[in-house]
Amino acid sequence: MNPKEIILNAFARADKERGLRIIVPDSYLSTGHLKKADHNLIVMTDLNNLGHEDWVVTAAYYAMYQAATALLTKIGLHSKEHAATVAVLEHFFGKQLEKEVIEQFNGIKQKKDEIEKITVIEEKYIDYIWKAKNARETAQYGISIAYKETDNIMANAREFVSKIKLVLEEIDEKLIEILHNTAKELKQGAEK
Repeated sequence: MNPKEIILNAFARADKERGLRIIVPDSYLSTGHLKKADHNLIVMTDLNNLGHEDWVVTAAYYAMYQAATALLTKIGLHSKEHAATVAVLEHFFGKQLEKEVIEQFNGIKQKKDEIEKITVIEEKYIDYIWKAKNARETAQYGISIAYKETDNIMANAREFVSKIKLVLEEIDEKLIEILHNTAKELKQGAEK
């Protein structure tokens, strides 16, 4: 399933179960999620120092997830579904929607360059969180306490959270409005 389909399905299920909802963009809540992401990075490091590799994976993933949640909250989305959260990042901040959003700025060259530079979350970051999600599920629900790639997942978590922080610092009210309206249009499409 592609990111847009995941989002549409999450919107369609939101009233009955876990899913994706439109909320008022909330900078305060966004900041809280970002603080939780930073906390999870610290916990991740502490768990690594204690040799708890399986829980390092879990803390790394949740650092990324909280950072992603911070960005969703900033643009007015509330997700209760991990796959939908990642799909929103991919669809709203990846290359696919980038061109649509940039066109809404009516060709203002300077603004276009800023958006291209800041808001695009490169595919590698999306891969980081998908891989961490899968690794977290294996580590958390499996029986092994060993995880061979803790250094890699820790580095990816730190890099991911840093990228989201950069996007959050640079996103402005106009872009929030455009993304929020785009989400509303998607939701309307899911209701049809």
